[in-house]
Parts: sequence; C-alpha cells; structure tokens
Amino acid sequence: MKTMVVISHPTIQTSSSQQFFLATLKGEEAVTVRHLDEVWSERKPHFTRATEEKALLESGAKRLILQFPMYWYQAPAVMKEWIDTVMSKSAPFAKQIKELGIVVTLGVKEEAFRAGGKEQFTISELMRPFQALANAMGWKYLSIFEVHQFDYKTEVAKQTLLVEYLQYVTKEHHGTLKNTEDWFIERAQSMKGAEWEQIAEWIKENQDERLELEMHLSDWEESQYGDY
Repeated sequence: MKTMVVISHPTIQTSSSQQFFLATLKGEEAVTVRHLDEVWSERKPHFTRATEEKALLESGAKRLILQFPMYWYQAPAVMKEWIDTVMSKSAPFAKQIKELGIVVTLGVKEEAFRAGGKEQFTISELMRPFQALANAMGWKYLSIFEVHQFDYKTEVAKQTLLVEYLQYVTKEHHGTLKNTEDWFIERAQSMKGAEWEQIAEWIKENQDERLELEMHLSDWEESQYGDY
C-alpha cells in the first residue's frame, strides 16, 4: 500500500525518535515522507492547498500518516495549520486516501495516560479530533501508534519498535495475526539471499499449520456449542 507520512517536528534534525523513523523508512519505495517544518525553516513560501493537494495526488497514497510529538495534548501548530489548509471533503485526494493513522511521540510513561494516572486521559481520548477528521473524510481510522520515552528504550526495544513502525506504515491490512504473517513473508521474499527465502518458507509453513489448527478448533467449537 502506498503511504504518505506527513511529519511536523520543529527540531527534527536533533530528534532521536524522528531520525530513527526516517532511517527506518529509507529505501521504502511505497512511502513518501513530507516534513512540514522543512518548508518553513528553509524560508521558502509556506505550503499552500495547491502544492499539498498535488503532493498527495502524485504520491498515490491510500494511507495518510500524521506524525508528530504531542505538545500540550495536541499536535504542533504547523500540523494544525496544514490540516486547516489542506483538508476538504471535496479535495481531489479525498477519495484516493482510504486510511488515516497517527504516530505520536511522548516524553511521559505510558501508564500516565489512563484514568487515575498522572495525565488522567488516554491518548485515544486526547487524539479524538483526528478520529473525527477521519470520520468526516470517510477514511478508516487506524489504532494510534504511541511511542513513549524513546530515549530510554533499550536497543532490543528499539529493534522491536522498528519492525512495529514499519508494519504500521506499510502493512496492507491491520488487525489479524495472518495479516502480520503475510507481511513478514512478503518482506522476506523481497530480500535477496537463500537465508531470507528460508525464513519466508518457515513462516509460511507455520502459518499453514496454525490456520489448519484454527479451522479444526472452530469445527470442534461448533460441534460442542452449535445448538446453544
């Protein structure tokens, strides 16, 4: 699936999390990255509806990802300005895009964002305007991709985050284990070398076995509880 990632971060060059994400997406031909603050910092004319509509259309994106650090429980001002400038139900890209995702980075622990926690509200509650935007535009709203305290993560945790982020941006479908397995198979098959071919085949073999077990389990459950 072709995706456009629109980033608003005023200090992206020194942001360890944003540089990590940019490095992760490097070489992904189906992903277009647009950094709003670069347009501002280079003192070029600020973005216009025409330029942004053209960029969205030329990207061929069916998934739009808005990526930003959370500032006082909302997106940075430049992201808000971009939304106000570009979003319209009659825009030429409105029917091209099918999904809206949010990648938000936070300097606070995950457990703070819950009822009774330090922040009292969940991220889903705080990001509700984006859900309303997706609904108004007729797009599917993806689960929010939250990144808490990136600089404190271990290298193992960062490697896990890399894979999860890449899946969030590029995976065709979200929601099931089979979708994830299919994504891993496709990625392994696209890599060169016998080792990657073996990995793809191993995942496929295990997937076939798992799906067969699920089918048998479903049949058994139906035979046991079908009359109730």
